[in-house]
Amino acid sequence: MVLLTYTFVSTLEPTESVDVTVTTVDEPPFPTTPSSSTSTLPPDLAAFMVTVDVFETQATGFGQQIVDINDDWEARSIQFNEARTNFNNVRATVELWEQQVTDAAADAPAALAEEYVTFVTSTADLALAIEDIVLGLEASDDGTLRRAAVAVYAEEIQDVLDAIQAIRDAADAAAAPTEDSTDTTATTTGDGSST
Repeated sequence: MVLLTYTFVSTLEPTESVDVTVTTVDEPPFPTTPSSSTSTLPPDLAAFMVTVDVFETQATGFGQQIVDINDDWEARSIQFNEARTNFNNVRATVELWEQQVTDAAADAPAALAEEYVTFVTSTADLALAIEDIVLGLEASDDGTLRRAAVAVYAEEIQDVLDAIQAIRDAADAAAAPTEDSTDTTATTTGDGSST
């Protein structure tokens, strides 16, 4: 949204002496476009799955950000303070994201409620896992603690993605026709019996 606004504003003709104050909001450095097709789902499920798809894209991005920061530190292409700051910035963003995930539970359709609760639970330890990475970074060992914490974080991200897949599976199951919904209309023959 910030990029679109900037693009639109930059195409306008400049005016005389306009004092503009720009407030920037951190945007995820990865796409937030829905990834799955929702065309076969009922409207309420389809609308909610758009939100879930965005959460999935963001969770994948959070996982990659930590990998990238850790790789940069391993290669010493960033300094210690920069690595710690970058880890903590992701942690702060993840904390806000965890709250957004929790808040969205109020909009979850009944058919997806159980799976969504599991998803919320799976996100609860992500920020804490990043804190462990920072503690590992600050430790006086050879990096073993940090690497172990990064591996645990990767597992936590996979748990989140698995929980999202369970929501998607539940949505597909809820949208699938059941035997009761198939056409069982009986036809009547000339002698009054049903077929």
